[in-house]
Amino acid sequence: MSILYKKLKIGLSMILSLSVLSACSGNGGGSEPSGSAASPANGKASPAAEKKLKIRAMNILYGTAPPENGSGKKALEERYNIEYEYIPVAAAEYNNKLGVTLASGDIPDTLLFPGLDNIYFNAIDNNQFIPLEKYLEDTKEYPNFAKIPEDLKKVLTYNGHIYGIPRLRGVPGHTIVMRKDWLDKLGLSVPTTYDELYTVLKAFREKDPDGNGKTDTYGLAMGMGDNGLIGVNAVTTGMHGGSGAPNTWIEDGKGGIIPLEFAPKAKESYSFYAKLYKEGIIAKDFAIKKDQQVEDDFILGKAAANGSSTYTFYSTSRYEKARAVDPKFELVALPPLKNADGTQGYLKFPGYFGVFTISTEAGKDEAKVKRILKMLDDMIGDEGATFMRWGIEGTHHKTENGVKTLTDLGKAEGPSGYGLTNPPAAGEWIYGGTDTEETRKMRDTSFKVAMEGSPFLNPIEGLYSKTMAEKGADLNKFVADRIAKIIMGEAPVDSIDKLFEEWKARGGSQVMEEYTTAWKARKAGK
Repeated sequence: MSILYKKLKIGLSMILSLSVLSACSGNGGGSEPSGSAASPANGKASPAAEKKLKIRAMNILYGTAPPENGSGKKALEERYNIEYEYIPVAAAEYNNKLGVTLASGDIPDTLLFPGLDNIYFNAIDNNQFIPLEKYLEDTKEYPNFAKIPEDLKKVLTYNGHIYGIPRLRGVPGHTIVMRKDWLDKLGLSVPTTYDELYTVLKAFREKDPDGNGKTDTYGLAMGMGDNGLIGVNAVTTGMHGGSGAPNTWIEDGKGGIIPLEFAPKAKESYSFYAKLYKEGIIAKDFAIKKDQQVEDDFILGKAAANGSSTYTFYSTSRYEKARAVDPKFELVALPPLKNADGTQGYLKFPGYFGVFTISTEAGKDEAKVKRILKMLDDMIGDEGATFMRWGIEGTHHKTENGVKTLTDLGKAEGPSGYGLTNPPAAGEWIYGGTDTEETRKMRDTSFKVAMEGSPFLNPIEGLYSKTMAEKGADLNKFVADRIAKIIMGEAPVDSIDKLFEEWKARGGSQVMEEYTTAWKARKAGK
């Protein structure tokens, strides 16, 4: 069986989010296993849970931590008949905390690995977690595990075993979003090709869309990090080549795979960005702008388009922040733009974001293993998801005219703040508890347009390269620095050929060999 790897992009960005937003809000979900149904309205313990067990769980935290003993936690404890020690760790600190926890040997019963990386594989190789595939196949005891796609199980398989229960997410990926109010003001149509995108972005730079009488707006919010361009994921992947989607590869048309930075269409992408830079359509100081600065440029009215979001700019809080600056702020999600050769399609996701493992120590207690799995199974089905999302009627939410809304207590300490996983992102489960009609509509639209054309999956999803784990950070930064020079006109676009050779000489050849071998083995079913 091939070695597997799943890269994590946080900022995620993406990040963000409900792939990111669901994680950020902590909204969980799942339905009760058959024979142990509990009412999501009262959070009563499952009658099948005969003995109260202590469960320790470590999870990544976005936003404010819930109170240690909030009413939502107590409701969750009652539902699962457990004494629950919930350990939320801020996203910025999570990887460090994860490493320290694994090294200490004091490992919680279950914890989240945000990605399948060297930390994950080292932990598995050190026998710190137990195989779980036999439980995944027991759909009578865990009916909601049947929602895990077979293709995803292949991605998660390592040395013949599956060690993590995936947090299921939607397949639709990033879309380009743009200021619709500015399009309307300038009498512009939504672009459908990259030539049209250039024309629109140029107009946003030159025709004063914010009406302040100054030439101080940019067409595209963009920055540069150690892993490449920031804010342009959907632009780059839609072009099927270039920087902006770290650790994303693509099939090369010759029976192999290649990093997106060096893909056959990469030069077209760099030429496009270099043209935007030369004409002032992107900020001259883009190379020193980081994630929050790029987001602020877009939200606060300095730039008209952003290519990093499926969810990032659809949250209610971001709309509120944007409209405090401009009450007319309105967005449109663009369908994938057509390339000159007729190809069309954004990058799509593998359908999960991280996995929950069960420690070897916890694995010594079969009852504890089953209780943890019951919880995870419950949270990815409809009934349990409803409980995790909304809590107890009259306490955490109220219902008026058939519509649920969170109470102040529900927002502060409802069960969602203590949840572990979510149902697959589809239907109402792509929404957050604070979403408005407008943000829901944006999510619906984004999910739809992201899957138009021929969306493609990163072929190295779930694959592991030892060399990339060891040298990837240095290789990525080396390439990012050189790409910035190309965009700023300090090096010709054709210099990407030389850069590719230098990348290979620094270890990239070994990375390509390892990923390609694993990719071919997986295709062959090995």
